[in-house]
Amino acid sequence: MMSRPTFEVELLPRWTLTNEQTQGESVAFDVGPAGSAYLAFARKPADYRIETPQRSVGKTKGRQPQTYRVLAVGDIGCELDVTIVGEPFNIHHVQPLGDELLLACARCQYRGGQDSDRNGRVYSREGNPLREMLLGDGIQSLQTTSQAAIWTSYFDEGVFGNYGWTDPIGRSGLVAWDRHGTREYEFEPTGPLDIICDCYAMNVATDRDVWFSYYRGFPLVHLHDRHVHGVWETSVAGNSTLAVAYGYALMDGGYHDRSAFCLFELARTGKAVQLARFELKGVDGESLGAPAARGRGDSLTFLSGPRLYRFTIDDALSHHWNG
Repeated sequence: MMSRPTFEVELLPRWTLTNEQTQGESVAFDVGPAGSAYLAFARKPADYRIETPQRSVGKTKGRQPQTYRVLAVGDIGCELDVTIVGEPFNIHHVQPLGDELLLACARCQYRGGQDSDRNGRVYSREGNPLREMLLGDGIQSLQTTSQAAIWTSYFDEGVFGNYGWTDPIGRSGLVAWDRHGTREYEFEPTGPLDIICDCYAMNVATDRDVWFSYYRGFPLVHLHDRHVHGVWETSVAGNSTLAVAYGYALMDGGYHDRSAFCLFELARTGKAVQLARFELKGVDGESLGAPAARGRGDSLTFLSGPRLYRFTIDDALSHHWNG
């Protein structure tokens, strides 16, 4: 069997945030449709979990409303810096929504009838509340498009039910919404595909293209115009992030190799053929693994302390071809 080379790559920061910008606790890190990084910092002590000797349970709301500072950083530097005051929900995701901002709590309590948390929170770019929407419990990933469509993927509790839900919003594992929270699409398996029990990784690459990997089986699936366009069998189980371009994919090593990333060629046979493995480091020698990564389009973006790094399919191919 042909050995697959491992490349150790030190990345240089794409952006570095100031000490003043990063005051508070980092609670959300995502990448928008144009490639800008979106971050949210809780300015008051975060109250996200109930800790007991037996278990740790996520809270939808803290004991008091929170103040969040939301930043967007892109090619021109800091593109957005807004403070949101009095938000009752614990925020895990932040995305642009056209000329607005969407913040979301990953958890959502159902109390019966029409009484459930509206865990999608829409604000103006000046920080004024505009509307709220129900996005369901157990949100694993949330990404928006340039046309203000909202895509949400769900982990197992969002698929099978918890927090009071017996018929969960996320039962399909993958849902698309319009900017007002009207559900427009739910994934339905076709052909050999199984149902989604837990959607581990999602990449909304364009307005028309969405890629994802899920349990059971961990296939890599490509939706084009909300129809299954391609399916590949991979050698990775449990990857949580991915980047795609030119018929190649970058994925973390999953359950057994979460600190590294693998480059695959997406062959016409329906097999994802591994070409190389990458161990990525920051300027302080820190490992840049899956927990620090977000995949969008052809890129993986990493947050490590105040620094943001990026590694693209082009970067991976350059190392693979040139050694």
